[in-house]
Amino acid sequence: MALIDRLKPALAAATLSLTPGAPVFAQPAANDPYPVEALAGVVGELHYIYFACEGREAQIWRETMLELLENEAPTRGGHRDRLIASFNQGFQAQQQNRTRCGAEAEMAERRLAQLGRALSEQLRREYLD
Repeated sequence: MALIDRLKPALAAATLSLTPGAPVFAQPAANDPYPVEALAGVVGELHYIYFACEGREAQIWRETMLELLENEAPTRGGHRDRLIASFNQGFQAQQQNRTRCGAEAEMAERRLAQLGRALSEQLRREYLD
């Protein structure tokens, strides 16, 4: 099973199942004060890797970010701006890192997948249990 196939459900579950009435940002988790912002950064990093290695058509992580925004911050405001900034910072961090496609990109994807899963699980525990 491809890495994207393993990580996408975890991130999608986290973004789609968060309480729609109150943003997660307003309720900090114990380990990370803003796990949803960190998750947006991970999605931004993944977007850069896929964009750089698969081409302009590789938009799955951008689409995941749009889902996150739709569920977490559907209207304009500071929370939405912070999520977008975190996504962009993640993208730019990978861009500056200049991860090479192939084994190096796969290692970065695995690291990001692990981090994304941990953040998704943290969000699930904090807000859904």
